[in-house]
Amino acid sequence: MTSKFNISLFCYSLSLFSGISYLWGFWLSFDINILSFVALTDIVKASVYPTLPAIGILAAYSAMDGINAVSKEQQSIMISEGGFAKGFSYFFTGWCIFLAVFSFGNAIYTAFTETGYMRLRGIYPLIGLALFFYTVLSNKFVMKVPMNLRVFIISIICFLPVVSFNKGFSNGQLAANHEEKGFYLESKGYCSSSKTEKFRYISNFGSRIFTISSKDNSICVSKSDEFKLIKYNVKNHNKNRCRAADTLFGC
Repeated sequence: MTSKFNISLFCYSLSLFSGISYLWGFWLSFDINILSFVALTDIVKASVYPTLPAIGILAAYSAMDGINAVSKEQQSIMISEGGFAKGFSYFFTGWCIFLAVFSFGNAIYTAFTETGYMRLRGIYPLIGLALFFYTVLSNKFVMKVPMNLRVFIISIICFLPVVSFNKGFSNGQLAANHEEKGFYLESKGYCSSSKTEKFRYISNFGSRIFTISSKDNSICVSKSDEFKLIKYNVKNHNKNRCRAADTLFGC
């Protein structure tokens, strides 16, 4: 019972932290501490669907890598046999070392060259990589896990928050770009779009809706009682010209 409880608690904690990581990444472009606006139940809900494709790719890659993983004994046998097996073993080892060095170097460079919260773009992968290699190289944590599951499980634990953060950042960049496809807000309340200023929809949590102004990129937080979202920057294939609302931002 205790073991099942610990596993459930760990999985919930990992999901919660991954959700927080997604929100941090998404709102990094807007320079807002979104955690002061959202409830605990909004965190995982807001990040699950956008990160599913990236999580699926990570899981598939880790699973295939785990299936193809070989033990140190098998690797020694392959090297001793010589020929193609020996060459492939050296190539694979060299490739892994190259990826590790490049990833660490890129993360360190980003962490030191960026400013403010943007340093998280380097800090997140740096912590994930350090935790991954520490866990893999520490027999204390991985010896009880079957060989074909080690890479899969450890990758999910170490890199799920990193993937969530990166996916959130890329989605946030799209949401902040007025030239990309999106929606602008029309409502009876505050921050409703007009002919001279459009409020691009970002997201909504509970009773609040977040938009960004096309005039000065200011962020508007208003009540989401009644509002209308209108598409723009979307090509109309059935007509030769764009709708009047779309031409404000280009077709």
